[in-house]
Amino acid sequence: MIGVLDEYLPERITKTTLYHIVRWGLRIYIVSLLVIGAYSLLWVAELAGIIPEAWLSTIWIAIAAMGTVFLVLLIPLFYTTRSTKR
Repeated sequence: MIGVLDEYLPERITKTTLYHIVRWGLRIYIVSLLVIGAYSLLWVAELAGIIPEAWLSTIWIAIAAMGTVFLVLLIPLFYTTRSTKR
């Protein structure tokens, strides 16, 4: 294991497990930065008047619809993966 962490972590957790956790954490961090950057870019474009109002409302509605579809698909997938029957 990893020196100092040996005392605090159970035996089941290996270096590979910790690397996978860090990898997923970095992926989530990068995706959140991209999403926040996209929202910020749209917000600045809205303030600057670069994007017409009709397009902007269409973009916001599309983003909300994609998020809704993602959540609707995520719920069955979550329960399928947690199912004990296979």
